[in-house]
Amino acid sequence: MKYPKRYHSFIILVLICGGLIAAAIAAAEPVAGDRIAIGDDATLFIPRGYKPEGDSVRVFLHLHGAASAVEAALVSNERRAVLIEFNRKGLSSVYTKPFSDPALFPRLLDSAMNAIKEKRFAKAPKPSEVIVCSFSAGFGGVREMLKVPSAFERIDALILADSLYAGYDGDIKNRVVDSKAMEGFVKFAREAAAGRKSMLISHSEVVPEGYASTAETASYLIKHVGAVETATETNWGDGWIQTRTAVKGRFVVLGFSGNEGIDHLRHLRREGELWDRSPK
Repeated sequence: MKYPKRYHSFIILVLICGGLIAAAIAAAEPVAGDRIAIGDDATLFIPRGYKPEGDSVRVFLHLHGAASAVEAALVSNERRAVLIEFNRKGLSSVYTKPFSDPALFPRLLDSAMNAIKEKRFAKAPKPSEVIVCSFSAGFGGVREMLKVPSAFERIDALILADSLYAGYDGDIKNRVVDSKAMEGFVKFAREAAAGRKSMLISHSEVVPEGYASTAETASYLIKHVGAVETATETNWGDGWIQTRTAVKGRFVVLGFSGNEGIDHLRHLRREGELWDRSPK
């Protein structure tokens, strides 16, 4: 999917306004654990003290975001798990392209299980739960995974941290979200609403002109699953204000105020708190 020029300006704004946050994340003390290259330029992070439940391994696969922030999110989460980190520099196309290969997703899981076996964490490790997460541009890879029936079935939960964008159908002035780009997300949201999957979406109020924002795509999903939306004004601290909640079954949307790049990056810096709110 091609981005309009205005969206590139938004990305530049994110990089400039988020400089201080990014620097703080980079300067943070590394989380203790093992980091293992598993091929495809991906890294498996196993937190210190990790012990699987027998041979059952809960796996988080995260697309796009500073390793120090995502690893901290994993450690702060109450779920015992390992983390596959898949990071690329660029817009959503750098995730769309590799995950358009349907073999990549299962290969990452297999490589992670082999590494866990080699490190003797388990004799015959198998993924018991697969949670796919993304921040910002990472949604491009998620969209490709959802197109593959076996991948869709294997993914138990999605967590999209200010990360779901789409184009528009027809005249941009009408702001009608591209239905084709949303097909896989709608299907997954309906499964979550029915209790068969789990899905949490957070969004800011950043509006990239000419492109559907994360707030617009969240509203699109709310409408299509018939979720109940409630206005709120909940202070999460540090100026992060939640403005709406929508819930149906195990489908959850958390909307936040803020229309600057720094507000977008809060969803990465505090992703662990979002993971905690994901329906289990």
